[in-house]
Amino acid sequence: MQHVSRRHVLGLVGAAGAGVAVASTQPAGASAGDTALHDHGRRRQRGRRTGIKGVSALGVPLIGMSAPAEVWHARHRAVGPGVGARRIFADLADGPTSQLSLVREAHAAGQLPVISYKAGGDVDAVVAGQYDAAAAAAAARLAAFDRPTAVVFWHEPHGDMTPAQYVAASMRILPFFKRDRLEVGPLLNGWLLDRQAEVFAQYAPDELLRTWDWFGFDTYESGTMESPGAVKPASRIPAAAAFLAQRGFQLPLGVGEYNGYSAQSITDVGNALLSTPNVWFGCLWNTTGGKGVELSGDRLEAFRGTLAKARARRARRRRRR
Repeated sequence: MQHVSRRHVLGLVGAAGAGVAVASTQPAGASAGDTALHDHGRRRQRGRRTGIKGVSALGVPLIGMSAPAEVWHARHRAVGPGVGARRIFADLADGPTSQLSLVREAHAAGQLPVISYKAGGDVDAVVAGQYDAAAAAAAARLAAFDRPTAVVFWHEPHGDMTPAQYVAASMRILPFFKRDRLEVGPLLNGWLLDRQAEVFAQYAPDELLRTWDWFGFDTYESGTMESPGAVKPASRIPAAAAFLAQRGFQLPLGVGEYNGYSAQSITDVGNALLSTPNVWFGCLWNTTGGKGVELSGDRLEAFRGTLAKARARRARRRRRR
């Protein structure tokens, strides 16, 4: 297994990040319009604290959403106010600026970006160090926003690689992102907690649990829309909390993607997010594809209800402080 030293990380930041104003609050090449957007985001951010400490102090997780970029704004309008996090998919094979514009949009809206990086589908290249420079430069650009950002390496790795490959690649890439206001964590395959907890654990050895700043997973309902299964997505939230407790770690939880086939399933996930201690964020996957189904009708109203509960609870707790 190859590990990257802090000296190596800093050296690559200096080399790959030449021309990146790391100490600045703007990424390199930012336009006047970007600067205005960034300043607007700082003003909006005052109304919602998105970092782990701020969310933990208030005790109300960020309820977020994921949707393809081309339909994000329409689906954001459909669900209404209160979206506190935005799930973003990037690829280091596309260079260090991959999806940076979406990160910028999220910050401007006062939302936590939850950005996950893959690497051209080639985990062995990651372990060999071929993505070191891209990771260092991407981290510098993310850090330049000077806003809390959740960073993931290779979400839902099971099926794409072995646990050993995942651990080796994570230990190679994550040190580049362990800086400034960036918080690193996984988004593992939540369904493994149902009957393959021992496999799930192989993707979360102690060395990674000590490296991660938070611990996350994706969770979907079993079965299909026409024939829902017995396992509901909300069940994995307490299961993940129990997994961490059994391992002796107290990391904030994050849900990168969730969806459900009924309004009740979506409501139950929202209630689990709001009632489970130490949850940082939970993002609903609002599009049709794979296990997800775009929100509509009572399922849309259920998610709006979760957003409303989070807003109301946040307002009450602020008044008490």
